[in-house]
Amino acid sequence: MIVLEGVEKIYPGSETPAVSQLDMAIPKGEIVMLIGPSGCGKTTTLKMINRLIEPTAGRILLDGKDVTHVNGDLLRRQIGYVIQQGGLFPHFSIADNIGVVPKMLGWDKQQIKERADELLHLVGLEPSTFRDRYPRQLSGGQQQRVGVARALAANPPVMLMDEPFGAIDPITRDRLQDEFLEIQRTIGKTIAFVTHDLQEAVKLGDKIAVFATGKLEQYADPDTVLTRPANDFVSDFVGGGAAVRRLSLLELARLELHPIETDEKAVGNSNGHPVAEVDSSGKPVSWRHLPGADATGVALVTVPISGTVYDAVDVMLDGGAALVAVVDEQGRAQGVLHWNDLVGGLRTRERDA
Repeated sequence: MIVLEGVEKIYPGSETPAVSQLDMAIPKGEIVMLIGPSGCGKTTTLKMINRLIEPTAGRILLDGKDVTHVNGDLLRRQIGYVIQQGGLFPHFSIADNIGVVPKMLGWDKQQIKERADELLHLVGLEPSTFRDRYPRQLSGGQQQRVGVARALAANPPVMLMDEPFGAIDPITRDRLQDEFLEIQRTIGKTIAFVTHDLQEAVKLGDKIAVFATGKLEQYADPDTVLTRPANDFVSDFVGGGAAVRRLSLLELARLELHPIETDEKAVGNSNGHPVAEVDSSGKPVSWRHLPGADATGVALVTVPISGTVYDAVDVMLDGGAALVAVVDEQGRAQGVLHWNDLVGGLRTRERDA
């Protein structure tokens, strides 16, 4: 969807390129994270894609068409753009902020209103509550949601995101990242996303582009960047803790789970499988017949099957548990995961790689 061929940017008065001979292709429907230290050229690269910054040399292709010399304003109306804190117009209502680009494109008022309501629903804001508010009446996280909605307003195939969650507190940022991934599963846009946060890059990215002083040092999937850095710069940038970061890449749904018994008849005849006490809705609430269990059972912790090994380790450590029940969306047991399984799963992944 996005191809950069020999793209370069040299600012007037500078002999050193801000971006040097960049070749990179971003596949349709994928999120590519641009990361690196300050001044490395990642934001310059992002802004050259929609020509907020004009490249000195090279070609930029969107869906196979060279946009290097087309009208910049028309180009930008076809590309969603999200910045820190949303960049909302303070004297426009939320609905009017979302409708800026559709209005420029000549949409009628009713169509714009319906699109604004649709997108407010998508980003988790009730239209009747938020459409007539102003940015100052929203929290930082809510403003960021509106910024994403505005970028999607004209249904662009490409979105550019410049540290959209960088100025938000860690708890809100983590929640917005999760919501963003859910939205992406629904809309499947092609996204170039600038970040300083390696953990964010690993969590959100299908691929990571690591920049250093205007040069692309490595472009690969998160697991490859973490485990097989291309050179010393990438290795130093990734730093320690790569094994921990990889936990968020290993999905529980792809692991082989041990059976879990929830039928009271299985007590004493569970073939060595853990036996769980369940409530009236079929949700496991405690373990039975485990070492250390008393008449009330052993505390049971759960993790959704849609989660990752990172999520499993988090609840196991927090609950002081050596095993975790993996549950579906309704909270019903799907299997059990032991601490040793997590270590084994990582070793298997390493071997397969």
